[in-house]
Amino acid sequence: MPKYAFECQDCNLRFERNLKMGDDTTTHVCPKCDDPAPQVIEGFAFGFTDPPGAATANTGVHKHDYPTADIAVGRSAEGRWSEIHEREKVKAAARKQGGTDALIRHNSKEYIDYEPMSDAGRKAHYNLAERAVAAIKRAREARGSK
Repeated sequence: MPKYAFECQDCNLRFERNLKMGDDTTTHVCPKCDDPAPQVIEGFAFGFTDPPGAATANTGVHKHDYPTADIAVGRSAEGRWSEIHEREKVKAAARKQGGTDALIRHNSKEYIDYEPMSDAGRKAHYNLAERAVAAIKRAREARGSK
């Protein structure tokens, strides 16, 4: 919102107000004496900054509010995307080798590896998911009957 300055002719109080864009108000009620105070033309500014001594607030500009995170992500984004693309290549090779989309992930300090899930593993995973869904349904029914 644009910030406008007003100065009361009666009590000489100078104050600022943030008004909507396009609001053609040339006077504003003085907060001290309630008389109309004319607008002082001294330039144009937006009310995004805090007055001196005020606590810093969220400006709405990410690079000002979170400079460390923004800089860190910006510098390492290319490296992170190349890691993701390399990981997708490894997944595609494992899927092609096993003829399935189901993969088992192995984590190590140096790398992440994937292997195709066996038929027995897929069945066990499917049965586990079925049991979890059935337990959730039973819990919902128990809550509904109370």
